[in-house]
Amino acid sequence: MKRLLTSLLFLTLLLLHGCGGGSSSDTSTTTTFTLDEKEFVHTLFLTEYLWYDQVTPTIDYDQYTTPQALVTALRVDPPDQWSFTMTAEEYENYVNQTTAGFGFGYTSDDFIIYLVRIDAPAWGKLQRGDKIIALDGTAVTYDLLHEASQNLGTPTTFTLDRNGTDINVTVTPEEYTFKVTQGSVVEHNGLNIGYLRYDSFTSTSVEEIENAFTLFKNNNINELVIDLRYNGGGSVAVASLLLDNITNQYPGKQQCYLDWNANYQQNNESYYFETADEEDGNELAMQRVFFLVTKDSASASELVISALKPYLGDANVITIGDYTHGKNVGMQGRIYNTDYYFLINFYVKNSAGEITSFDGIPPVCTAEDDLTHLRGDENETMLQTALFYIDNGNCP
Repeated sequence: MKRLLTSLLFLTLLLLHGCGGGSSSDTSTTTTFTLDEKEFVHTLFLTEYLWYDQVTPTIDYDQYTTPQALVTALRVDPPDQWSFTMTAEEYENYVNQTTAGFGFGYTSDDFIIYLVRIDAPAWGKLQRGDKIIALDGTAVTYDLLHEASQNLGTPTTFTLDRNGTDINVTVTPEEYTFKVTQGSVVEHNGLNIGYLRYDSFTSTSVEEIENAFTLFKNNNINELVIDLRYNGGGSVAVASLLLDNITNQYPGKQQCYLDWNANYQQNNESYYFETADEEDGNELAMQRVFFLVTKDSASASELVISALKPYLGDANVITIGDYTHGKNVGMQGRIYNTDYYFLINFYVKNSAGEITSFDGIPPVCTAEDDLTHLRGDENETMLQTALFYIDNGNCP
């Protein structure tokens, strides 16, 4: 069975490395990786792949026992570090924002939590900045944490260092559906600042986005800060919708352009700002936008930033944090039996014909990812830097 999947721009589904139950795009396996499937993958690389003319024309298929091993061997690296494969179940879980485990991400060297998925079992119990010391009285290790996350339905007591105080918190890993969007309004020096945490451009997040922008519209926000620091990308169509909500001042104008290889120019596609009769009433007319970004901000995140620049101007699209990832390409996706293949198919260009550098989008203001404060806290370094810029017109 072979069919076309939707156009996607994402870095990886491994963004929450160590989140305790997240799916893994780099460990996809198949019970029987047949010769027919291997030939199918190789043909995709020789035809639809963006750098098809640099792909090895003949290979020894017997060397490769898993789909990912073959994809890794065939992709042109550099620049391609992104083409990958995953199972149908992993893909469906991704698009439906469904997984199992605790639902948090932590730093691999010192077990400090940097993100808790919204509505995951850990949500409201563990928090950003917590340092994991022990699980059920045993000193934490990666293996111990991974095992606990897989033991669904069994409570685990976390011993945490939270702001210098040791506390115990019990969390039960479960199957769960999570959200990727959280909007709030920060009152700052007489201004209403819209703050949007957005973690992934999933198709199921559309209603979440709409609700956030309805909140912003109802509160007549003066400035908008979009937190993409861990957003590795997702659907191009959802990125287009986010752009529609940010500004309704350019109806019918081109947002971005997907440019395939020379043999597949018929697949090229443009996305446009919605027209006035397509609006649903919660669109803003922002003249300036702040983006909080890191090296984990990729693909569709970079698309949104790049797409705004020809309209708002470079001076009004302000990135705060670090260089973004530098993924200026995307994939449409193919499926063979139960394996999904996401090979790079096209460049992503804005309306000025520009693409993001492979080095990423540089920050206007450099700021650290401050794990000592919650996201959305005015004292968190990235948001604090955005607020300083709003007050003073320059970086701290």
